[in-house]
Amino acid sequence: MSGARRESLRDERGSVLILGIGMIVVGLLAVTVTVDVSAAFLQRRALMSMGDSAALAGAQSIDLDSYYANGASVGTRLNPATVSDAVRRHLSLARGTSELTVEGITTDGVTVRVQLSEQLELPFLGALHSERVRIESSARLDYRTAP
Repeated sequence: MSGARRESLRDERGSVLILGIGMIVVGLLAVTVTVDVSAAFLQRRALMSMGDSAALAGAQSIDLDSYYANGASVGTRLNPATVSDAVRRHLSLARGTSELTVEGITTDGVTVRVQLSEQLELPFLGALHSERVRIESSARLDYRTAP
């Protein structure tokens, strides 16, 4: 080998190592982002499930006096006083270790709306990002008369 060619080979040594380190860093960042996005998606889905079940529990809180007087009919309504209690009771039984906040429970006599939030817990970037996951679920009391 000539001297000029040896010099060019020596100048290029180590460039593959730098490229390899860069690829590892990019790969680790991709894994970190993927894991955190997946964790956020799963946490939101679990909160939606909890909100849906709480809204259904509230939608079962019918006005018993009206029900016993008129039977199951279109006129059967939800009891606003017991809807909130039923939703909170259900959430206290279903709640895990997370910091769940009930932001609102509303009813119009037929539909129950439940708004929940909890702190977003990310495995890798959680210390850098403090946001809350917020959801709204609803359930409807619907009696249909038999034909």
